[in-house]
Amino acid sequence: MSWKETGWNGLVFQCPRNWDTIVSGDNHLLFEDNFQPVLEMRWNRGKEDTTNTEKTILRNLKKDNALFPAKSIPASWQSITDRYSVHLLLKATDEAPSAALLCCRNCGVTILITFFETLPAAHPNIATLFSTLYCHDSADNKTLWAIQDFRLVLSDSYQLTSYNFGAGLTRLTFNKRSLILHICRLAPASQRLQKMDLAELLMVLGDIVVAKETITQTENMVSHASHPPIYKQILLRMKRKLPFHEMRLRHHPECDRLTGIFLFDKKPIPRESVSPILTHYEIFET
Repeated sequence: MSWKETGWNGLVFQCPRNWDTIVSGDNHLLFEDNFQPVLEMRWNRGKEDTTNTEKTILRNLKKDNALFPAKSIPASWQSITDRYSVHLLLKATDEAPSAALLCCRNCGVTILITFFETLPAAHPNIATLFSTLYCHDSADNKTLWAIQDFRLVLSDSYQLTSYNFGAGLTRLTFNKRSLILHICRLAPASQRLQKMDLAELLMVLGDIVVAKETITQTENMVSHASHPPIYKQILLRMKRKLPFHEMRLRHHPECDRLTGIFLFDKKPIPRESVSPILTHYEIFET
């Protein structure tokens, strides 16, 4: 069994490489294998003392879903009980658990897992996945975003505000005070580049109209920066556009992908803020 790293909004774990990860919400992931659901995860970051939270969730699950805590957990789950308070949940008429509630003893994150008939709670893959689960704030104040076939590490000062997983185009948007960051991933690149070159795609994705010669071009990357004078700043603000931007669009011919970062702000963007994002934004093999 081959495994891959997944990271989304504070959770990091390993899951089988053949699973498709579907983002259903800011704190909601659904996993499918061959178009069949195998696992669902919802989580909430709460207070470090989860005692009252656990009791409230368990009471609501009993009342609304007729789910009751199991008397014991599989031996394969024992390894995570030092990090999480674990409650397997089942209906009164069922023998196999249909859900589980994990409450982190360290940071207070509560995770509700739903199981499906295709992969029961006792399956070894489930235990392996949760043995790799990490939900704490990292010591270096970084957050991993690893989904589909890309991996991105950002400062945790960037807050996810929106996302879109369209056909061939993935976009994540983050805010950091007045700064707006768009992360884009396009596939297949060859299809896009048949219609436009990298510079033209940069203008379309960044929603800018500039002279092509002002775009810096290297072998597999194009970039553009805007640091306009005061009068142009005023004109752009009147059009409800942020006057300062830094943009990069890269071609990854070895995997037929395009990746882009687009930063916008009402004040000048330090050039040194772009490099760390670019360095830690990569495509990995699926």
